[in-house]
Amino acid sequence: MTSDANLTMEEAEEKPQPPRHKPGAILLIVFAWLTLITLVVFNFLNASGAIPGLFVLGTVGNFSNIYPNEINPASWVFSIWFAIYAWGFLWLIYVTVCICRKNSRGYFYVTPELFPPAFYVTWYVNNFLVIAWLFLNDSQQRVGAVMLLALSAFSLYYMLYISYLRVDQNGPWLTKNAPVDLWLIRLFVHNGLAIYATWVTIATLLGFGITLTYESGYSNEDVSTGMLALLTAIVLVWFVLENLVFERFCRYTLVPYAVVVVALIGIIDKFIRFNGGLEKRNAVITCGLLGVSSLALVFRFSLVIWRHVTQPLYRNTVKTTSVKMSELNAGFTAEL
Repeated sequence: MTSDANLTMEEAEEKPQPPRHKPGAILLIVFAWLTLITLVVFNFLNASGAIPGLFVLGTVGNFSNIYPNEINPASWVFSIWFAIYAWGFLWLIYVTVCICRKNSRGYFYVTPELFPPAFYVTWYVNNFLVIAWLFLNDSQQRVGAVMLLALSAFSLYYMLYISYLRVDQNGPWLTKNAPVDLWLIRLFVHNGLAIYATWVTIATLLGFGITLTYESGYSNEDVSTGMLALLTAIVLVWFVLENLVFERFCRYTLVPYAVVVVALIGIIDKFIRFNGGLEKRNAVITCGLLGVSSLALVFRFSLVIWRHVTQPLYRNTVKTTSVKMSELNAGFTAEL
């Protein structure tokens, strides 16, 4: 038997190497935790007033009461932040557990590289944008606050883009070797970021409406109608894109319509409680949009179930790029 000391250079190069950790990748995960925890702490301080003087107005719901708008939802809707944070913790728990898990090529968080540095850095940026928004919103800097919210929404879209592309590139290998991980990523990462992005998009529209009303002097009712029209356009455009253009990437991302439905129910609830009915123009439009969003939600669920059964992803076809990369690294793809 040849000892390790007597191996030739060629034999040493061909000998399988033990899996190795990547300290840089672990640090990325650690900082992802730190930024989320920091955001949660500041949100708690905003809601509780535990540090006198740090925040003046208090919660975002209080801000909406100070600057009433016909499409501001009832205060209970803002509890959706708890769901957003819970989902954030869930996907971070998943990627943290991957540090300790191995596959045939090494540690799971290393290969395949499903969450590249750009993904985590964008997460940091998003969380700091939301923290800055809390302060600007509390100081009533409405224009700046809306701009930060819009940037936060786009950063979340970019994170979804990165994750969708990486999962699709490695979909054949994941389907064959790690199907549970594929579903966990779809459930925790894709849907978690989607609920975050959807709500921040709606919040941006709400903030934009308040800015137009109280900074530019436009009619509250007309501005609210315009924001509902924008939301309708976003819902319809996304419905077309996700079902016809990006279907293979976001097939199992199902929460956006649910977030829209909850927000619209909150608007209707506030109309009923403060106006005693739904006779006003924007109340009627909101009811119509609620009907459209509910139908889209039901249709989307039904379509996903049908496609899952009749057109399963990655089962019978392997993309050419994945085949070429498999010759180099056993089926893993890590390119954007």
